[in-house]
This record gives sequence, C-alpha cells and structure tokens, in this order.
Amino acid sequence: MSLELYAVQLISLMSLSISAAYALSRLLAMLISPPSRSRLLSIVDAVPRRVIGRAYVEEMSWHRYLVSLLALNGVVLALDALLLALQPALGGPRLSPDLIFNIASSFVTNTNLQHYAGSMLTIYSQALVITYTMFVAPASGLAASFAFIRGFTRRTDSLGNFYADFVRSIIAVLLPLSFVSALLLILMGVPQTLQTQVIVGTLQGGYHVIRLGPVASLESIKLLGNNGGGYYSANSASPLENPSGISNFYESFLMLLLPLSIPLAFGRIAGTKRGASILGAMLAGMGVLLGMALLGGAVIGVEPRLGAFGTLLFNTVSMATNTGATASSLLAMSPLAVSSFLMAMFVQAVPGAVGVGFMYMMIFVVITLFILGLMVGKTPEIMGMKISPRDVKISAAAFLVHPLAILIPLVLAFAAGQAQHLLGTPGPLQFTEILYEFTSAAANNGSDYLGVAANSPFWNYLTGIVMLVGRFVPLALMMALAGSFAGKDRRRMPEPVETQGILFAVLLLGMTFLLTILTFFPFLILGPFSIG
Repeated sequence: MSLELYAVQLISLMSLSISAAYALSRLLAMLISPPSRSRLLSIVDAVPRRVIGRAYVEEMSWHRYLVSLLALNGVVLALDALLLALQPALGGPRLSPDLIFNIASSFVTNTNLQHYAGSMLTIYSQALVITYTMFVAPASGLAASFAFIRGFTRRTDSLGNFYADFVRSIIAVLLPLSFVSALLLILMGVPQTLQTQVIVGTLQGGYHVIRLGPVASLESIKLLGNNGGGYYSANSASPLENPSGISNFYESFLMLLLPLSIPLAFGRIAGTKRGASILGAMLAGMGVLLGMALLGGAVIGVEPRLGAFGTLLFNTVSMATNTGATASSLLAMSPLAVSSFLMAMFVQAVPGAVGVGFMYMMIFVVITLFILGLMVGKTPEIMGMKISPRDVKISAAAFLVHPLAILIPLVLAFAAGQAQHLLGTPGPLQFTEILYEFTSAAANNGSDYLGVAANSPFWNYLTGIVMLVGRFVPLALMMALAGSFAGKDRRRMPEPVETQGILFAVLLLGMTFLLTILTFFPFLILGPFSIG
C-alpha cells in the first residue's frame, strides 16, 4: 500500500471513531446527569430497582461508592475462582490454585493477562468466567468515571449510586453495543458457535483440528470494553479472531469508541471546550506514540493479511487504550515500537482504558495546574474550585502507585533469580520482557512476551497481586479526589490558568509526557533502547 492509502486508512479510523464517540457521549452524559424523567432509564432501572430496593437509588459519598465497587468486584473475583476450580466437573482440565488466582485477578481488573493457553479453558469457562467478567470490569471503570465526573461538576458531596451506574453501564451501553458488534464480526468471518471443534483435511492428506466456540461474542466485548484477552493464544493475530484488514479496522474502532466518548461526555456537562481540550491532548499523545511505532516499524512475524501498517496501527491503538490485544507477536515489533507501547502503558491516559484513562488524565490536569500555579505565583484552580494541598497529594499518590507497582516486583523477580531462571542470562531483551510483564500487569493492559512460559506459582501470584494493586489502589485515590472536589465552593471568576483551549491542551500533554519520561526513562534505557 502507498503512503496515501495509509493516510486515508488512519484519517478514516479517527474520523469514524470521533464521530461515533461524539454521538455516544450524549447517552453517557445522560447517564452521568440523569434527567428527572427518562423513558430509557425507567426501562433499564425497572427490574434492578425492585430486586435491590432502596440501595439502588440512595446517593453515596465517595467512601460508600468505593466500598460498593470493591465489594462487587471482590464477589466476582471469588465467583470466578470458584467456577475455574470446578472446571473439571464440566469436562475441562484441572487448573492449579496459582493459575486460578491469576486468571480471576486478571479478568476482574480489566487486565486479561494470559498465562494460560486457550485450550486450557472449556467453552463454558470462556462464557461463564471470561466473557461475563469482560462486562463487569469495564462497567466498573465506566461507573467510576461517572462518579468522578460528578465530583467535579456537582454542588453536593454525593457521587451518585454505584449499583445504578454499574447496571446502566452494562444494560444501556455495553450489552447493546457488544451485541451489534458481535453480529458484525460474524459477518466478517469470526466464528460464533457452541461446537467445540471442527476437523479439516490438509493438502498432505492428513487432518487438522480447529478449536471453535463463542468467539465473536467474546471478541466484541474484549475490544469494546478494552479487555484484550483472546479466545486463542495468538489473540488478534489469529485469523479466527481477526480475519482481514476490514476486521482489523473495525476492531481498532471498537477499542477507541468508549475511551474517546468519556471526555466528550464530560465536555457536555462541564463545557464543550474543556472536554475538547482533554480529548485533543489524548489524541495528540496517541499520535506521538503511533509515530514512534511507525518510525520503528516491524521486523518479522507480521501477518501478511494485515500488513505492517495495519498491525502497527492495531497494536498502537490497543496499547494506547490499555486493551492489550495484539495483532502480532511482540517479538515482531522493533525496539522503538515496543518503547512506544511501554510509554502508552506508563501514561495510561492517551486515551487509556474505558473510564480509567479519563480519570488518569484528570490526575495529570490537577498536577499540571499545580505546577503552572507555582510558576505564575497563583493558587491553582479548576472550574472555579481551588486545588488544595490534599488534592495535590492524592493526585501525586495516584501517579506514583504505578511506577512502584512496576519497580518493586521487577527487582524481586531478578533478586529471587526467577527472571534468570525463566529467560537465562540477563540482557537488554530479557530485561525488556520482564519490564513489559510488570508494566502490562500494573497498567491493567495484559499484553506480554512471556505467555504460558510464566505459568508458575511465582509469576502467577506476583503478577496477580500487581494487577489488583494497579487497578484498585488508583481507583480508590481517584474516588477520594472526586470526593474532595464534590461540594467545594465554585467561584464565577476567570481561572488563573485556562483549562480549555489549544494552549492548555499542549501544556497538559507536555507536562504528562515530561513527568512520565522523568519517571520511567531509566527503565527504557536499560531495556528496549539498548536492544541492538
């Protein structure tokens, strides 16, 4: 393909994604600030309100909202572990306790790191554990972002009701979109059946067994919800998950849809220019990462049906949205492309995963305004609210959790000799693979080099803990920040530093990359930058 065709493909993808995200943002804005009467919400809420009762409509403080979120995810984590432990009763292989813990932690945290081969799970486990949890995890992130936005836009100290936000996210957003997406993927050639396998003949006169199952339904929510876990070990490099260039384009669109919709929904509530500025910073950041990936290019192992550009585009979109699905082996990517993927996971906000990416960008907004306030000698403010020292401390803590969740287990892996045992003599490539493993786990991304090679108690337990910390500690801090802003006095005065417009978007993106590079640059120097 020529450069002109690559440009048309990229422009078409971004135009379609932004247009669809703008249309979807109207629904999200309605869910964040529900009107007094809504036919849609009446239908969605009818059954849950009767089952849950008063707890479904009560307003919650940030403490109660967070406890409810953690409690529900804790129940799902335990249920997933139980179902996986009972898999032999359904005719499947027995899984070790450490692998069960890793799988359950991986999917409930929206990470989908896979230390198992797809054949280790039955189609019942794929449906009852994997696909089901792929709805729970993004719905939790989406609900948390609703509460977070309310904290910045409401004049009360309540953040809404978690149960209502969670149910509405699934029924009004994820279910209908994933259902339509699954139908489109079936038309593109992705299988959807309860048949477990099909036997086909080969040109040499032998036969080959092709594993089947409800792939399209898993694939749709995997991408729409920024989950990333594949039905097959090859993930989206498999022709049964990603059959053609058309499906590659559509799946890239699915990954972008929700992350781009949330800042636009925020803009509908807090001001169009303010939402557009945040979205602009996100898109510009992703553009920088895509430029790095394309400049580095691919080496070997790229699927011919997708091509180098399609593969790099898919992988970059996947890492930028913290989806973690891959259209090729990471070993097929150049060191510069891998560096761009790591940068995406370090930042987690360009645009980041559904819900969480926007909240991370708002963390960067608070930190940026604090630093700019120091530079101009004025008290930092956002939307007429003063940014207190407590707000800055919470934001800084949310930023620092990520490098700590990467660095501590990274040191443990080498100090305990587990990295050397798995990969041999340490070198730049080996360091990159271990760095990538823990970065992917802490960022709830899920892509990795190690795969089933890391299926051992040390790696399963350690990455499982990292995934839980990387998901729920920042969420707790983000809810605390939203609670801090909820109910603050709002002045109708000009902001010391405008939080809208092109200049602010440039300053925000520059400060985001600067803080990230200062924190993680030594990791990149020891890893991908040193690969010959």
